[in-house]
Amino acid sequence: MRNRKACIFIFCAAVVCAIFVFGSAKLLRAAEDKVADLKASGASYVGMDTCAACHEKEAKAFKKSAHARLIAKTKNAEAQGCETCHGPGSLHADAETKADKHATVINPEKNPETCYKCHLDKKASFSLQYHHPVPEGKMGCADCHDPHGEDAIKPNTVKSVARKNQVCAKCHKDQTGAFVYEHEALREGCTVCHEVHGSINDKMLIERDSNLCLKCHFQSGFISDQRIGDNAHTGRIAQGPCWSGGCHAAPHGSNYNDHVRL
Repeated sequence: MRNRKACIFIFCAAVVCAIFVFGSAKLLRAAEDKVADLKASGASYVGMDTCAACHEKEAKAFKKSAHARLIAKTKNAEAQGCETCHGPGSLHADAETKADKHATVINPEKNPETCYKCHLDKKASFSLQYHHPVPEGKMGCADCHDPHGEDAIKPNTVKSVARKNQVCAKCHKDQTGAFVYEHEALREGCTVCHEVHGSINDKMLIERDSNLCLKCHFQSGFISDQRIGDNAHTGRIAQGPCWSGGCHAAPHGSNYNDHVRL
């Protein structure tokens, strides 16, 4: 029986790996096909200096970005800098109309396959049950990330105390406050509790039950007397997540109760 279960597990794992590998290869081909289409139309690589003539702000910021490391300084490297993600840019540079300029360059904001060439793990996350609607075309990577910026997370305002949550607050204003009684976890950012690309848990939570809360709200005596703070929680943990049943139903913060209750 054990051998049979082991064989089933190995078979399932192999199937999952095969699906991931096949999907990854398909994505890479899709991104490469876009470059091939531009080349077939006569596009050639022109280098970052040509791009900087019109996109001075982006080119200046890009030099300090993490993506600048993609520049391959070898004689055989065709795609360098901007053209690593946007494809060969000669047709784009020569285009006279705005429509032609859009049609003759790869726009990662509309085509996440370009980002997936390097970030395949994020593509896998978007394939999970609960995810931001990037595969559905309702969002793009650039909605949350600045590929040209020194820091890829928007906004690039290092001085902002709430910086980690600002990008989420663009869409989730009700969850990011401000609140009279704040949940201190938000100071560390939404990613303390949420997997921002995708999760197997509802609300894209890292954990689906009270184990999420216990990552922070845990005391040494909890195992013996099940206490959190000054309150006994004997039996309550087994009844469901802390945010259910009307207990701590305002996990982001509350304007009415200092125990994040509604």
